[in-house]
Order: sequence, then structure tokens, then C-alpha cells
Amino acid sequence: MLKNDVSRGKKQSFAICAVRGILAAIAILLAFFAASAALVAAGTAPEAAMGTITWIAAFLSSFSGAAIAVKSHGPRALVMALTVSGTLFALTLLGAAFSDDGGLLGEMTMSLFLALIAGGVLASFLSPHGKKSQKPQKSRRR
Repeated sequence: MLKNDVSRGKKQSFAICAVRGILAAIAILLAFFAASAALVAAGTAPEAAMGTITWIAAFLSSFSGAAIAVKSHGPRALVMALTVSGTLFALTLLGAAFSDDGGLLGEMTMSLFLALIAGGVLASFLSPHGKKSQKPQKSRRR
């Protein structure tokens, strides 16, 4: 698909939009974690707040990645948002499986799942997707 096709309003394929949303969500998640780690290392944020920071980071990254994917694709907004959120959760489980602890289903697994899915669903409802502008119809007079 050419760049001109996108600017003319043609929607891109489902897979391309999903990958774009997933990559954006991962980048936002990593940036949020880097900023929160710097705050904890500086002593500004308490270390006990890392669980809450993780939930907030999961929600915000899922919301923003799903919003980007929904905006670029258009139709089937909820399916697109759940694809982005589900993939983020699968990547989280994959990371947990290969961690030192090996705890695939830990204490925060279900709460992270809910935060990711909630962010995606909220983005699907709030993002502008596939709405056509209502132009007033001209009356025909003969």
C-alpha cells in the first residue's frame, strides 16, 4: 500500500495495523518502565509502589497501542484492540516463562491481564474509527 493510499483515506490491512499498535505499545511500556525505574532509583518513588506502577504502565501502553491500531485500521475496532492487548499479554507470559523465577502464573498475572484488556477495550470505544462525516445532502430542484 502506498503512502498516498493512506492519505486518501484507504484503510490498511489488519495485520499491519495490529503490528504497528503492538510496537507502539511496547515502546511506550519500555519508556514508562525506564522512567519509573529512574524515579525509584532516585528515591522519589517508593519501591513498594512498583506493583501499582506496573498496572498503570500496562493499562496505558495497551490503551495507546490499541488506539493507534484502531485509528489506522477503522472497522472491527474491538477485535483490533483485543488483538493488541492479547498479544501484549502473551508477550508478558512469554517473558515470565523465561525469567529466573519461572513463575508463569504469578500473583500479578490476572491483574495484568485485566489491566491490558481494559486498556484495549476502552481504546476501542473512545478512538475515532471508521466514522464517516455526515455531509448535508443538497436538495435537488428541477
